[in-house]
Order: sequence, then structure tokens, then C-alpha cells
Amino acid sequence: MWPWEHLAVGYIAVSMWARAANRPLDGFAVLAVAFGTQFPDLIDKPLAWSFNIFPGGISVAHSVFVSIPLALLVVLVSRRYGVTTVGVAFALGYLSHIPADLFYSGFFFGNYGALDSFLWPLSHSGETATNGFFGQVWYYLSRFIFYLRRPEALAYLLFELVLVGSAFVLWIADGKPGVELLKRSLTEIRRSASR
Repeated sequence: MWPWEHLAVGYIAVSMWARAANRPLDGFAVLAVAFGTQFPDLIDKPLAWSFNIFPGGISVAHSVFVSIPLALLVVLVSRRYGVTTVGVAFALGYLSHIPADLFYSGFFFGNYGALDSFLWPLSHSGETATNGFFGQVWYYLSRFIFYLRRPEALAYLLFELVLVGSAFVLWIADGKPGVELLKRSLTEIRRSASR
């Protein structure tokens, strides 16, 4: 699954939770969900593809034996420091990554055996990276471009439009959280640069 798709799935989950829990989302919660949705790939892929530390790009940080305890720990620590919404946003973003990857692999690419990849250390994917990080990224990107030429890609593109569009509509309905934080950050950067 591509980063923007993970972000969309995670944002939808966090927005639904915030509505159910009657908790407004702010810029820090949006940053937390954005980071959480990318977290497994930011850990596993570089450590597997560039450094050969992990057995594959879907292993340790994608494992249900790591992700669930880590997500619970983040929520407990965030509650302790009074930033529960931020902790839950990270945890839901992180935990949304795994079923999203499974759905994507199975539904669009017919890889129903991908479940083993999420059970590290009991099992792991057979994927190996012989081309390094950028070689693997290029491999997946070229495979994706080839897939888009196939007739069944229309269903994928429609799904993509609905998924990303739904997340965008929810973000607008939530009051565009994060925009104000971005504006403040840019103002501070400009002030620092002009000193």
C-alpha cells in the first residue's frame, strides 16, 4: 500500500474515533496519525532493504506481536501525560497499517499468503532486497505502473479515489486540523531564517 493510502485509512479511523469519543482533533493528533500510519514502513523497509538487519520489508514493526503492545504502550504513556488524543491517533494510525496492507495485498494482488509476514518472529516474508532501498522502491513503483495498465486497475483507481476522497472530506469536516500548526511552523521558520 502506498503512503497516502495508509494515511487515508488511518485518518478515517482516527476521525471516526474522535467523533465517537467526542474529542476534537488538533494539529498534533494529525501529525501523530500521519507518523503512525507510516511507522512500520519507516522502520522495516530501511532496516531490511538498506542494512539487511530485518528479514524483509514487512517484518518486525509490522508484526502483530510488536505493533499491538507498542500501540498500547503509546496510549498508556500519552494518557499519563495528558495527551491521550495524540497517543490514540498514533496507535490507530499504526494499527490501521497492518489490515490495510493485508487487504491491499490480497484484494488487488491476490497475495493471500501475506498474513505470514505479519507474524514475525514466528514467520516472515520471503522477500529479499538485493537492490538496496532505492532499488526496492523502484521495483515496487515499476510494478505498480505496470499494474495500472491492466483493465482491473480501474477498480483500484476507483477505490483509491473513494478512499483518499473520503479521508479528505472527513478532514475538511473536522475543521482542517493541522493547517494552523503548519502556518505557525512556517512563520517560525521564516522568522528564524530572517534573523
